[in-house]
Amino acid sequence: MTMFLASYTNALDKKGRTSVPAGFRAELAAQSRQTVVVFAAPTEPYLFAWGYDDFLQFAERLKSLPALSPERQRLGRALLAAAVPLPVDGDGRIMLPHHLCAHAHLTDGKALFAGQGEYFTIWDPTQFERAQQADSAHYSADLAALFGGQAGGQPT
Repeated sequence: MTMFLASYTNALDKKGRTSVPAGFRAELAAQSRQTVVVFAAPTEPYLFAWGYDDFLQFAERLKSLPALSPERQRLGRALLAAAVPLPVDGDGRIMLPHHLCAHAHLTDGKALFAGQGEYFTIWDPTQFERAQQADSAHYSADLAALFGGQAGGQPT
């Protein structure tokens, strides 16, 4: 089971090349392809990134929807049609296409990789810090939701 943890800020060159953090590359090693599948978050300025096999499992969930349903069509456009497979080169780098860098506001030469469990996200470091600050206002409620509504977020 893939588990991306922690966050790392790496350099991003003008061509969109950036090193995938070593810990993330170790998680990707178990995948059938050394490929990261990346797509833009539909409503926020960051990118989703999945190991190849994990993305295929994620994409399989769309098949549970009727093939011609509006939900499947919308999700297919937002996720599958927008997904870009990026091979990890021998130096552990990927090359983010210009349109993805523009979407995530990756303009200052840095990319922040944030572990999210089975996937990770790629952010402009300043945008990530703002999101974390905004998230802190929801921390107690989010823990309560995680643990079934128990006060203080503690499991029973």
